[in-house]
Amino acid sequence: QRSQLEKRAWIKLALSCTAEAAQQPANHSSSETRHFNVGKAMLAVIPATLDLSHSRQTVSDIQTLSAALEHSPHVYYLNLQLIECALEARHFQALGAGLGHVKMLNIFGNVGLHEEGLSSLASAVKFCQVSSQLEMLDIQCCGLTEHDSSSIVQVMHVFPKLRDLWLDGNTLRTRGVDQLARSLISSTTEKIILKDNNLDCEAGSVLGNLIFKKYNLTYLDVSDNPLLNSSVSDMLEGVKHSDSLEKLFLNNT
Repeated sequence: QRSQLEKRAWIKLALSCTAEAAQQPANHSSSETRHFNVGKAMLAVIPATLDLSHSRQTVSDIQTLSAALEHSPHVYYLNLQLIECALEARHFQALGAGLGHVKMLNIFGNVGLHEEGLSSLASAVKFCQVSSQLEMLDIQCCGLTEHDSSSIVQVMHVFPKLRDLWLDGNTLRTRGVDQLARSLISSTTEKIILKDNNLDCEAGSVLGNLIFKKYNLTYLDVSDNPLLNSSVSDMLEGVKHSDSLEKLFLNNT
């Protein structure tokens, strides 16, 4: 793992390279071209994976990162990892505008998502200068409850290309998943992970209906929930009528 100072230095370097590249004139010499390409080469590190996990980022750090991502024309398909960074609503507000080019966002273990965090993120993304490219959102173990379902729906609306949604390790309960399922049915999401969300026997009909009506659902994991046999039967009834579902996980239910 890189130290926090190294990670902050990397963000500032990315931002300086972005600004320098943006200032290059349309007609430049070969030496300027080489310098411009160096800037792009530095930024080319971003599209694979930028892992800032397990570090304490200030709001200023996140604003710097967001600006680097937002203003660079060379940043696409980034896998951004911000696992267990103690991010709060104000961090997500600062981050949102820079997520237009991010393809995968992992904010596992940031309990600040609960209550204000998700809605702040959704609100900020609306101001992105480019359409969101996000396809995978990992919000596992973020302390989310059934009261956060409406915020999750907001997030799905601002990420119209979202395909994978990881929600395990929260406490959405059956009520929360019921509210969420109404929007999931018409969403682009194909892979949904709902492990360990304290879903009870009443969740079976909700999930069965989701499987039946969601034409593009290919993967559903509801393991580690106390569903009971009656719930599983309701889900399997939905499976019978699904033309898309390829994998259903029911371990420890």
